[in-house]
Amino acid sequence: MYKISYTGDGETFAFAFVFPFFQPDDIHVALDESLLNTSQYNLQYGEDLTGGIITFATAPAIGARIDIFRKINLSRFIDYQPTAKIDPETLNADFNFLLEAFRDLNAIDMDLAEWKNIHDNVTAQIQSVQNLITDKFGGGATLGLYNNLLAVLGTALPRMINDYGSTAQPADGNIDDYGTV
Repeated sequence: MYKISYTGDGETFAFAFVFPFFQPDDIHVALDESLLNTSQYNLQYGEDLTGGIITFATAPAIGARIDIFRKINLSRFIDYQPTAKIDPETLNADFNFLLEAFRDLNAIDMDLAEWKNIHDNVTAQIQSVQNLITDKFGGGATLGLYNNLLAVLGTALPRMINDYGSTAQPADGNIDDYGTV
């Protein structure tokens, strides 16, 4: 998690921070470990969203702890459409957002007992799903349906999507067509 802390001197109103964020709502401020709402300070930032300045109407008291930190709002910003081209810049921005969200989550210290409990529960769930799949694929009927599905997709899918992800023009059978099974 990106965070910077200051100690109030009773005179300083503005406090700078330099770390990336995606929208102003990602920046949070706490005074003596009490989270402030956005009406209690002013946030100034540049277009590149790599830092800014927090300004208070009255200077924090001497010895007050000021924490400025980033907490990414986990919500979807981009909605990819199935037939539209995907812009590489948009895709990279989406992946950067996810990477930064994972970095923030990674920064949270987790109690080892809690981790063991989570690990054991996840392991049990995986084993249960694996047993279910093994049980369901053990019968001949399921395998027959699976082979039929592969046969249909093997002939239809390469003819549906061309090199550029378009379904309006048929694929020409090149090796780089999507859907080659």
